[in-house]
Amino acid sequence: MQRRRPLGYRNDLETRLWARLRELDGYRFRRRAPFKTFILDFVEHDARLVISLEAGAPGSRTPVHIVRDRLLSEQGYVILRLWREEAARDLAGAVQRIRAVLDDISAIDSH
Repeated sequence: MQRRRPLGYRNDLETRLWARLRELDGYRFRRRAPFKTFILDFVEHDARLVISLEAGAPGSRTPVHIVRDRLLSEQGYVILRLWREEAARDLAGAVQRIRAVLDDISAIDSH
């Protein structure tokens, strides 16, 4: 059984990531944004990028995640999953990964 982190740990990571996302020039991320019946961790609507902070082991998805992801994909959103443990350990690496995805989306949109 996986041990749960205290709520403060989760919010601290989200707060630190939120601060870094707000520093990305040219992008306006929203935090805890509603989408249908779901709450998205972070979303940039113009780039159509959703960042989902996931708990548990990479590759594990619940039925709720599957439905949410399908609905987002149908609306043209790209979903980037960041595993909480990895992002907490290497926040700069997580931000680099986000930036790379944004660059890829921008390159596709410019063609």
